[in-house]
Amino acid sequence: MPDFQKTLSTVRNFLVFSGGSVVGAIIDYVVTLGAHGLLDTPPSLALSLSMVISASVVFLYHDRITFRTSGAGWLKRYVKFMMLAAIVLALRVVILELLIAAALPVFIAVAVAIVVVSVANFAASSMLVFMKGRQ
Repeated sequence: MPDFQKTLSTVRNFLVFSGGSVVGAIIDYVVTLGAHGLLDTPPSLALSLSMVISASVVFLYHDRITFRTSGAGWLKRYVKFMMLAAIVLALRVVILELLIAAALPVFIAVAVAIVVVSVANFAASSMLVFMKGRQ
């Protein structure tokens, strides 16, 4: 029975994590398309700028709500999270550029680039940033 409890906990965390990811995705999508459309910022640069904002907001969400790890050691977790966000950004930029090169409209390419990396991000965040007992 303990395996079932662990699985249930993982599923619950993934669903709550997804809520934070949606918040981050909305920030990324709106800021990226806004900067690209209104300021003519290249999509990859716009996505990079948006992720600085969204990653900080999403860290607070996950630290307090998803993994309930707020408090001692938050700065170390934040640095780890931002390092992971840099890797996530690199993956998203590669996907974004490939999709734009394939003549996909920017609004679709941005959405696909944001969504594709989400599951891997959950796994990495769970194991490397917010795991209980790892401070």
